[in-house]
Amino acid sequence: MPVTNPHAHRPHLPGVEALRGYAAFAIVIFHVIHLTQAAVPQSLEFMKWFFGYGVPLFFVVSAFSLAYGYTGKLSTGPQINEFYLRRLFRIAPLYYLAILTQLGIIAYLGGEQPSWRSLLLCIGFLFNLSPTMVDGIAPASWSVGVEMLFYAIFPLVLALASTLPRAILLTAAFSALAVAYGIAVNKLKLNPSFITHGLTFNLPYFGFGLVAYQLLLKTPARWGAPASFAGLGLIVAAWASAPIFANPGAGAVTNILYMLAWGAPFGVLSLGMALAPPAVLSNRVTQFLGKISFGVYLGHPHVIFLLDRIGVYARIRELPGGSGVTFPLAVLATCAVVIPIAWALFRYVEAPGIALGRRLVGRLASLRTSQTIAA
Repeated sequence: MPVTNPHAHRPHLPGVEALRGYAAFAIVIFHVIHLTQAAVPQSLEFMKWFFGYGVPLFFVVSAFSLAYGYTGKLSTGPQINEFYLRRLFRIAPLYYLAILTQLGIIAYLGGEQPSWRSLLLCIGFLFNLSPTMVDGIAPASWSVGVEMLFYAIFPLVLALASTLPRAILLTAAFSALAVAYGIAVNKLKLNPSFITHGLTFNLPYFGFGLVAYQLLLKTPARWGAPASFAGLGLIVAAWASAPIFANPGAGAVTNILYMLAWGAPFGVLSLGMALAPPAVLSNRVTQFLGKISFGVYLGHPHVIFLLDRIGVYARIRELPGGSGVTFPLAVLATCAVVIPIAWALFRYVEAPGIALGRRLVGRLASLRTSQTIAA
């Protein structure tokens, strides 16, 4: 349903949660391909290049969800502080566990441990600002750095994107800034990851999520399924246009704009999945995978490392049948381990962290009420 009163209680959006599941498992497949030397059938080679866009999909969904949940609720200092507290306890427990796990793996392999400076940057969620530490310590955690920096500016961004025209203008400004940033960093010969894994480059994706939320306020629920399938169609169009816009001959500006333009179909898809998602896309299975998606995302690199270490992928590669058999088996073997681990992480790490954050917010609110009464 469209949100007729953005200040009222907002129901849960299961379709949007399902999108998180799709994003997480796109990244799992992407990393199975690139980290295990898995041969990919020619008909599925697009996964090698385009499933990496699972992270931008996360960013679009994140901004959309935050706008949906917090519009009208970040107008005072205490509300903003509570927002930061909730976000911290939503992200930090599992993220810190991922760092500890990686430090343990480094020690086990006899590798060089990160410096105290690097460790402090990662603990403080500031590593994304360092050209040498932009990828963080825990594998795949670069997106956590982007998310946390976006949370820091989110109250301001939400105020600036308070209407559809303003959200569109803000996204256009973010896109111009991302292009300028990408060209400047490239000229400075810095770590290439400092471009694509930096907050500035990824701001347009968040902008598309804010535009999608503003469209949600104006769109009837009956457009849910058409918008969902339109989003999927636009994703296919973006993939099909890669030879034109993603080749080096098109120029750096065109290449960057092409990458950022993926935020548009993701925004349309988010809109449709929020309004009235088709059952084929949003159901108990996909919603469950969305619920555990953070654990899937941060946990899967360690699972891939473990399975590779004990020779699972090597044994799969030796099986007859070619890539049409070995590639699906490699993905299935990875998911068979990742899913139960992610469920356990959600239940025993994420959920307690979320509950603790809520209790702290409640205590702070009670304390303010008591102080007001006393005054």
